[in-house]
Amino acid sequence: MGATVGMLGLAGCSGGGNGDGEGSGGSSNSGSWTIGTSGEETATHASGVAFSSVINENSDQIQMSAQTTGGTTANNRLVDQGQIDIAQTTHNLLWRANRDEGPYSEPPVEKTLCQTFSYMTLDIFLVKRQGASSLEGVTRVEDLPEGTNISFGPRGTSAWDMANDGLGLVGIDNSQEYFNVSTMGLGDQATAMNEGRIDVCTCYTANQETLIGWIQQLDAQVDVDVLEWGISADQANSADVPVAVTDVPGDTWNQEISHDPYTALPLGYTTVIPSDISQELAYEYTEILMNNVEGVRSASAVLERFGPDFATEWLQPSGVPVHPGAEQYYKDNDMWNENLTTLEQFEG
Repeated sequence: MGATVGMLGLAGCSGGGNGDGEGSGGSSNSGSWTIGTSGEETATHASGVAFSSVINENSDQIQMSAQTTGGTTANNRLVDQGQIDIAQTTHNLLWRANRDEGPYSEPPVEKTLCQTFSYMTLDIFLVKRQGASSLEGVTRVEDLPEGTNISFGPRGTSAWDMANDGLGLVGIDNSQEYFNVSTMGLGDQATAMNEGRIDVCTCYTANQETLIGWIQQLDAQVDVDVLEWGISADQANSADVPVAVTDVPGDTWNQEISHDPYTALPLGYTTVIPSDISQELAYEYTEILMNNVEGVRSASAVLERFGPDFATEWLQPSGVPVHPGAEQYYKDNDMWNENLTTLEQFEG
């Protein structure tokens, strides 16, 4: 990964994502795309709306609309099925999808799914409710007792998968059996925590510095503390799946947090574009957004790092190809990193 310290009521594919159907090397002139995001309260939805607005205002070749979905995990499957054209997802989920692993093992993903650019990280950690008597003195994830009332948010989101990857690294391999898991929307977790229905939930910062809106609500309503992952950079680097660790300052919270800084598991976010969408359109998509950085950043605080300096920082170096259109843009602008994988290299 990059720089580190160690439901669907879809309108269906909007058609034309592939233009003339000539594939990644084709010369299609225009496309009308639906970009899959996540729930309306999520940073991925804010990014999809922002990207669509900028593209629609500045491109003569592409028109876009953002569509809420079951989440970033589901998005790769929906792109493969042709229900959406492109989508917001994470680099480690693309790694799984292209290897037919995890949620993509059965049935396997047929299309080759490509990454384009990094636009943010979400940095995953768990928090406990301070009033939970069963968790008194618990400061580390590995010390959570069996039967703890916990929420990872909704299934199908990258936060769910990364939280469970982290639990596996600290020795809790089957969270569904070990914990009493409640499945709910991310935005519902603050109320559930406030009412004492759950004692632990998944939270995240954006770009190691910004609490998302619903987590700000949690911060204001509930006395919580961050549980330390206790995962070293060496452990992350030797994991069987792409995992990284990073430090987040405790002052991201208004209340006092025991660990300052505390460890989080960052997820790099990208737009997935399947290889059968033309190089020309993927180049246009990348170029328009990179040339209109302020228009993207103004849409949401979570997008404040968006732009050329951040574009390749969190791209997955192996197991996920960069779309040829984005690759060509990077090479034209002296931004290409030789550690990245081209589609040609990926397909062998």
